[in-house]
Amino acid sequence: MDRLLESGIPYEIAGLVYFGFFLLMSSPRSAGRFTRRSRLLTLLAAIVLVGAVPLHYGANAYGIAAMFGFVALAMWATWIDRLRSRR
Repeated sequence: MDRLLESGIPYEIAGLVYFGFFLLMSSPRSAGRFTRRSRLLTLLAAIVLVGAVPLHYGANAYGIAAMFGFVALAMWATWIDRLRSRR
């Protein structure tokens, strides 16, 4: 399991899922629900997660912290947009 996490493949798969979320967020029917901030942070989180394999930071604690930081920021921005759309 350690080798799998160090290879970064699970992070890359999560990045592809995040890119799928970005595509859904950018569709014309969802354009009003999400701000540019949340779309940008989701795209950046996807790029950082996919970059785990070629840049080999799946084995680095700082790299993992940076990945989770970007994911947390993207989730926070999306959550804020969700709260605002309920009003």
